Amino acid sequence: MTINNSWTQVDPLMQAQGELVLRKLVDAGYPSYFVGGCVRDELMSRPVHDMDIASSATPEQVIALFDHVIPTGLQHGTVTVLMENIFHFEVTTFRTESTYGDHRRPSSVQFVSDITEDLQRRDFTMNAIARDVNGELTDPFGGAKDIESKTLRCVGLASERFDEDALRMLRAVRFASVFSFRPVKSLWAGLLAEKAKLKYIAIERVRAELTRVVLGPDPLYGLALIKRSGLYHYFKAPMSWSGYINEDLLNMLPIVPTDCALIRWSLLLQGLGYSSSQSLDLMKSWTFSNEEAEGTSKLILFDELWHEKLAKNQDLEAQRRSWIKLELELGKQSSEDWLKREKLLQSTGRYEQLLAWHEEIKIYAPHELCITGKDVLETTQKQGGPWLGQFLKKVTYLVAVGDLSNEKEMLLDAANKEVIQNGI
Repeated sequence: MTINNSWTQVDPLMQAQGELVLRKLVDAGYPSYFVGGCVRDELMSRPVHDMDIASSATPEQVIALFDHVIPTGLQHGTVTVLMENIFHFEVTTFRTESTYGDHRRPSSVQFVSDITEDLQRRDFTMNAIARDVNGELTDPFGGAKDIESKTLRCVGLASERFDEDALRMLRAVRFASVFSFRPVKSLWAGLLAEKAKLKYIAIERVRAELTRVVLGPDPLYGLALIKRSGLYHYFKAPMSWSGYINEDLLNMLPIVPTDCALIRWSLLLQGLGYSSSQSLDLMKSWTFSNEEAEGTSKLILFDELWHEKLAKNQDLEAQRRSWIKLELELGKQSSEDWLKREKLLQSTGRYEQLLAWHEEIKIYAPHELCITGKDVLETTQKQGGPWLGQFLKKVTYLVAVGDLSNEKEMLLDAANKEVIQNGI
């Protein structure tokens, strides 16, 4: 099958350098092809970010041909060719793979001379297409047709592909979700038969696939596949779909921009019934960074505490003071994240009022006061102690709500009154 040789989704400079690599291999007598995601994404009119190459050349033969080569994976037949000190092209020798002892990686690989044998080891038909330098496709498993019909199908027997590498089951969910593809019955049956083997996969790899689903264009589709299949039962870190589920929050996921990760995670975890503390523990067990775990947990906590205060039916001024106190407790970033979430969800009808209160806050922490602890001790002639930190925190709140001005004389006067009133 021949297609237009013009790449439409590739940076022209990267294309030119990639074709130089391919032609040099072919001219040296080594059949070589672009393979994998670059071919798939070009057929799908999706941006291509890298161009991988499969070749009959061994790593040693590739190293001999090019000036700048990085031996990135010699045990699997892969080296990286560096062109113009900018573009990297992974070149992997045609290979087949032996048994997968850990349901993740092959125990060994064998080099072969035929591209079809190499394509046969790949996971899905859409990823098992090769393209030569003239635009001729080698597509022995009908991947191009499956792409056209938006069908997700394994190469060969799905149960064998999933037994080899159990992570492929979550990759199937991710591809279906991100590309809006429909898994064929044989793939789904194979996934159900082999799903228990997901327990062998490191949680970091599971998290990476789940993250692509949650931050993808149709997270609800991917999450529904995870729930319906029961894959979540076999995550190394627990994640329960069996508790309280807030469908309203979950249904908001697609309207949140894909770059708002903390907001999406907060909606998912709250929607599944996780509290802020439970979310923190869960995300840490999933090996999220502290910044991601704590940011998401704080966002959920902000939501929990604010709605708890709203339930008290305070008057407007009391609500303003509660709002500012909450912002000081959880920080400016958490409040801004929560406001951004509320604006996207349009759930309170009070966004403009809350935003106005937020913008009125001049300081968030004692170090932003125009006095220091040393100033207070010199003015009051008292010894330091717990009272000092409590006082600075108190006047920070009073300045934030507008009861005091952030002026040195006024704040030191407040310090003297504090000492007298409390008998310090």
